[in-house]
Amino acid sequence: MRPLLPAELTAPCTAMWGLLGQRGAHAAVSQIFDTEEPGSPTVNFLSSYAGTDAVTVFGRLRTALAGCPSVEEDGRTVTIRYEDLDTGGFPEDTLRIRMTMTDAGSTGPAEVIDRIVTRVGVCVTDLSAAGTEPYPRVSETPVLRQIDRLRAAQGL
Repeated sequence: MRPLLPAELTAPCTAMWGLLGQRGAHAAVSQIFDTEEPGSPTVNFLSSYAGTDAVTVFGRLRTALAGCPSVEEDGRTVTIRYEDLDTGGFPEDTLRIRMTMTDAGSTGPAEVIDRIVTRVGVCVTDLSAAGTEPYPRVSETPVLRQIDRLRAAQGL
């Protein structure tokens, strides 16, 4: 997949969307889950990177998130909040990202996306769930299962 251009990396929101879109990955796959259960994941992205590129990409994502607290996208304001997820079982490079979309002229959110993005060795996984507010956080259990499987597959 085409990597982000240097100019794209200097614009935090552009970089964030590109990195969450697996730009620069050696390989990437997505999986869609058919569920109506609040907090259950609806989409999973898994990307692999050459050498130490996963470390670099995750660092760039963290920097981009810090520089992009909100952005206008398709007539909506997207407010972005993130935090390190450092509870048991998660690798050091794990972020919980919450994106709240508000339509122009609206007083309340139209949609919420809750994501857990983590780096495991040469892989970055991004599991998310979307719904209307109030929306619960995406469940950590499927992410922890995936982390265990990625660690085993990479001998970590």
